[in-house]
Amino acid sequence: MSTGDNTRAGTACDTVTELTAPRAAALYSAGYRYIGRYLSNVPGSTLNKQLQPGELKVIAAQGLNVFPIYQTYGGEAAYFRREQGVADAHAAIERARHYGFKAGTRIYFAVDFDALDHEVTDSVLPHFRGIKATVDEYGPEYRMGIYAPRNVCSRVGAEGLTSASFLSDMSTGFSGNLGFPHPVDWSFDQIATISAGSGSGAISIDNDIASGRDLGQSSFLEENDGSHLDGRFDTFFHDVLLADVQNYMVNSMGVPEQGGEGGMAYSTRTTTQSFQAVMDLDWLTTSVSRTYGMRKALIQCPLLWEIRTYNIADKAADDAVEAGLKDDSSTGLGQIRAHTGIDARNYCVDAGIITGRIMSTDNSDDLSTMWHSLHDDDVYNVSTIPAVLVQGAALLGIARPTVDSSTDDSRRIMGRYNGTGDGAERYGNAMIGLFAVFEKYNSLMRD
Repeated sequence: MSTGDNTRAGTACDTVTELTAPRAAALYSAGYRYIGRYLSNVPGSTLNKQLQPGELKVIAAQGLNVFPIYQTYGGEAAYFRREQGVADAHAAIERARHYGFKAGTRIYFAVDFDALDHEVTDSVLPHFRGIKATVDEYGPEYRMGIYAPRNVCSRVGAEGLTSASFLSDMSTGFSGNLGFPHPVDWSFDQIATISAGSGSGAISIDNDIASGRDLGQSSFLEENDGSHLDGRFDTFFHDVLLADVQNYMVNSMGVPEQGGEGGMAYSTRTTTQSFQAVMDLDWLTTSVSRTYGMRKALIQCPLLWEIRTYNIADKAADDAVEAGLKDDSSTGLGQIRAHTGIDARNYCVDAGIITGRIMSTDNSDDLSTMWHSLHDDDVYNVSTIPAVLVQGAALLGIARPTVDSSTDDSRRIMGRYNGTGDGAERYGNAMIGLFAVFEKYNSLMRD
């Protein structure tokens, strides 16, 4: 049996139940020192398993340490993919910072099903690559762990994607636990669900064996409320938002559903197709807007416009770069030049907003790497839009965009996305009206 003697006394546990002072005291008296608690609830679920306001202070006051777990779904292979890993990492970083977890905290991301070897290869590994890339760039103060069957932990750890394994050995029938040894980096081993304490201190926990690899955290920063950030779009409003976008583009911008004047006559997407592309990426625009602390509409507006106006001349410019006839072009969904991407990301690295390698626009290899990242990877391209907006604000000499940016600052920042001069001014004026359309609905999904 993968648990070994599942009646052994553990010094660690995890639980979906809030630790009140009596419960925390009961666990301490029972010999527990390390407590796993969840960073978030499952959307749509009635189970309130996440840490509660002030709970970490209560736990710490009883002499207990905490290790955070991030799990929403994760119960089948279909959940796991690179894009979901990116979204989960953004959410986990935000929640960890919200609760005040300090630098050095390890967050355990859950794989809560019996993943077969091919599912690990095809689904779980890409998922954790997305997590690692996102944590490395946006939350480098945190370390990554995994909660999963032994084989999954070993394979993910062997690729260097995690630094500690929380074993789901209580799932004794999982093939990923049968015949596989403990991973060398195991930190916690979950062996049984038991009851602890009595009266007001009674609580159900999963009893875990601790290796000493991860001691959790015993002190925390002050919680921040993270209020007024944008949430995921409610598809109930999909059709009315699309209608409002179409009406604005036709009546205020003179842009029909298909084609248009000048270069737009050769555009390759309709307004509806462009809008749907933005909606399909709502998970990402929501994530990066929350991480950067800016309005989601600030990202959505230039994204929608650049998708809608993309034409055959833009494709020809991209083809010329790929053929080696030129070194740069506006590329990808957000139509970002490699020079712009390098400058914007360098600025954000220097400002401590993201982490990454400083690149040079004078280095042909760096330029090529950036261009291909922007051209080939939609996630990378769209994630670069807020960096361009942040640097644009700095170039204008105005404050970094936040959820409280003024309408005029937002207009100027979006205009700077298009460059400088009269064209940028017109761009900003057009975008601020579109911004108001998105804001009408985004505000309904706000924390």
